[in-house]
Amino acid sequence: MMKKQIYLISFLSLFLVISSCRQEYEPQDSDFAQFGWRYYESGDYLGARDWFQEALKEDSSFADAYNGAGWSLGHLGQADSARHYFSSWIAQSDEDNDDLFDYYAGLAFAYNALGNDQQALLNAQSNFFGKQDVVSGDIWCFCHRKDINQIDVRLIQAISEFRLGMFSECLVTINTAYTELTKQLSPASDPNQISGDFLDLDNSGTFTLNDKLYNGEWIDSTPDGQLSPGEERLFDSYPLFYDVTTVMGRSFLANHLAILAVHTSSQNGKNKLSCNTDRCN
Repeated sequence: MMKKQIYLISFLSLFLVISSCRQEYEPQDSDFAQFGWRYYESGDYLGARDWFQEALKEDSSFADAYNGAGWSLGHLGQADSARHYFSSWIAQSDEDNDDLFDYYAGLAFAYNALGNDQQALLNAQSNFFGKQDVVSGDIWCFCHRKDINQIDVRLIQAISEFRLGMFSECLVTINTAYTELTKQLSPASDPNQISGDFLDLDNSGTFTLNDKLYNGEWIDSTPDGQLSPGEERLFDSYPLFYDVTTVMGRSFLANHLAILAVHTSSQNGKNKLSCNTDRCN
């Protein structure tokens, strides 16, 4: 009888130990978010969304889960749902002290996708760049996918200004975007090259104010509407200046928006932008 009691006590003790171990490793909201970011970084945005939403079920005030859910839904093409998550966290955050650049950038992208240029511009220009510490050279990139950075936000700002008829402001934004891209623009040895973003007139090897930028036009000698080898491309002095009251001036702006869209593509090495990674740690 004594032997059975010892076995019973041992079993109960083991059960209590196992139970306490399970309680100690009960998943927290941060655990769900970490899984979410792993899925996000691997490109599984649907799986990432599910983990972030689970995190919010555990804690509806968990900022990182709002961030992850918003970005995941944005990649899934659900711009309005992404907008909801970004806005929901901003509404309950301390806007003066919290780091909200991820959310402002996300909102700029979401509103751009929704065709709401006023809100896209507000979040890009005022909420994002308006609160960036440019004096210290702080350059933003999205920590979980560093090929998304402030050049993308700058492009959203320029597109919104163009659509809203703010052509002079758009020209300033385009010039600023090229300044941020200085280390990523590639030189062309002569105007007849198909590739190369600028003419390196001062032979510095990098884009400077002394060089000329490709403006998206060329002398179509064929003519077939396609840029072909040997056809001369046209370049303009930087900073760019166009008479935006004219159709031609606005056409050049549109050309540069298209060129910048290529530069913001992750396939073109844009993640080489030297951004502030301290906040990512």
